This record gives sequence, structure tokens and C-alpha cells, in this order.
Amino acid sequence: MFKIEPHIEFESDKNTAYYSLFWSQLEKADKYKITTSVPSVSGLYEIYYEDAEKRLNLLNVAAAWLGGLRSQIRSDIDSDGKSDEVKEILETYSLYYRYTISPSFDYIKDVAWFLNKTYFKDASTSQHSGRFETIYVKEFAPDKIRWV
Repeated sequence: MFKIEPHIEFESDKNTAYYSLFWSQLEKADKYKITTSVPSVSGLYEIYYEDAEKRLNLLNVAAAWLGGLRSQIRSDIDSDGKSDEVKEILETYSLYYRYTISPSFDYIKDVAWFLNKTYFKDASTSQHSGRFETIYVKEFAPDKIRWV
């Protein structure tokens, strides 16, 4: 079976950016698994929790830059220092994560902004790179979990 590595592809047309987002496989969040399989490079990741009805609920979409994906995902699934609401979710439900890799901080910012605006609407505080008037993102995931 052919496996596509997680990455972000980019094309532009004047004031419009077109990104293709290739996610890793969705994995159950376990500190050992993260330590041994997630690379310490820049990228973007999502964390989900599985509720009592076995539905996946998006908990976080975030960029990892200087600390890398491995340390950022491990930090985000640790309940220490989190609000009571987030702490309860982290300690009660099964957690899952997926990630993509990119060496370009501008790509990461643009895609993170697009995903946060799509998922969280006006509650999003993400900022894009400022290079384009319009940004489009197309998702590809090996497990067929796509939101946009």
C-alpha cells in the first residue's frame, strides 16, 4: 500500500493561496506513542476527544514551530495547568491526534487560520500570514476524516 507522508503543498494565483493539506493517520493519544512516532519538526496538528456516543469532537487546532510537533502535542494532552473544563475532557475521554509537517511558518499560519475560521468561526483568534486576500485549503487524510 502506498503511504503519503504528512505535508502541506502550496500554489498561488496573485492574491489567492491554494493549499493541499495531507494529514497523518489519526492516532490514539498516548505519551509513549507520541514520543516514539511524532517528529520534532514544525507543523500543524489537531487533537480530538471521543465522547460517550463514540463521536470525535475537535478539541484543538494548533501550530507547532520552535518546540516541534512532538513536544507541543505531548504538552496539549497533559492536563496540568489547563482550565477545569479542558482538564475534565483530558482526564475523562480518549484523546486522538493527527498532524502535518511544513518547514514554512507562513504555510502553517495560513492553513491554521483557515481551519480555525472554518471550525470555530468568530471565536477564532488565529492570524494568517497576510500575504493573500483569499485562502483555500483542501484536506487529504488516510483515514477519510475530513472536515473541510
